[in-house]
Amino acid sequence: MAKTSDKPEKAAEASYDALVARLEKVVEALEAGDLPLEQSVERFAEGVKLARDAGARLDEAERRVEQLVKDAAGGETIEPLDRDDP
Repeated sequence: MAKTSDKPEKAAEASYDALVARLEKVVEALEAGDLPLEQSVERFAEGVKLARDAGARLDEAERRVEQLVKDAAGGETIEPLDRDDP
């Protein structure tokens, strides 16, 4: 059977910025309202996956930052990032 789309594989390997850029294009296509119902559902599903993948990358980056924070004595401490700060 031929592969119809390699977008999910590309999304798994893509950088955070690439994921967000693709998600923006999906949102624009959905907001335009020009797609048939089936394509809209497919794009919506793609958007959900992209959003989850991007969220997972952000979570991983947050964990890495938390691990790199050091206290004044030079020992490593974990300090959670304040998600409410702009």
